[in-house]
Amino acid sequence: MKIIKYILTLYSWTVISALIVFLGRIAYFYEKTSGQKTGCYFLLLPALLLTAGVIWYLVCSVEFTGQPTGDLLLFSGSVLLSLFGMRLQGFMTGERP
Repeated sequence: MKIIKYILTLYSWTVISALIVFLGRIAYFYEKTSGQKTGCYFLLLPALLLTAGVIWYLVCSVEFTGQPTGDLLLFSGSVLLSLFGMRLQGFMTGERP
């Protein structure tokens, strides 16, 4: 059962990673075509925090909640990713942040 848990965890985070890369490519494309600075390289920080949180839980071999360090890494990465997405949406829809 543990092997299935690890496979499903890695699969779901692989999909999430692909979505983050896709968001980064959209930001990079918009920056190049519009001439506006979107800060697409700031996407690396949330990606690193989320990766660190996932690695924390995989290395500690515990359930997916309950570890304060892992939870803090995942939470901070998620908040920064949400802020980046909202900022990018503002740029692309014409709002000025």
